[in-house]
Amino acid sequence: MPAFAYRYELRRGEAVIATGRLSREQALEVGERLNISGQAGIIRSIEPALGEPELQVVVQLLRDDDH
Repeated sequence: MPAFAYRYELRRGEAVIATGRLSREQALEVGERLNISGQAGIIRSIEPALGEPELQVVVQLLRDDDH
């Protein structure tokens, strides 16, 4: 069973374009690159989600010339 559970926001600029949940066996880190549904992004923040067991992760989409 995965050890880490997250809620994510996938953003393009300031706009949230997708939200969801993911789980991992290893902890995510700010600055780490991550693919969500085929979209490459970089983790900008990881914070506790109020009243939820998951952590809140903000993932900023990379521009095409960044990956």
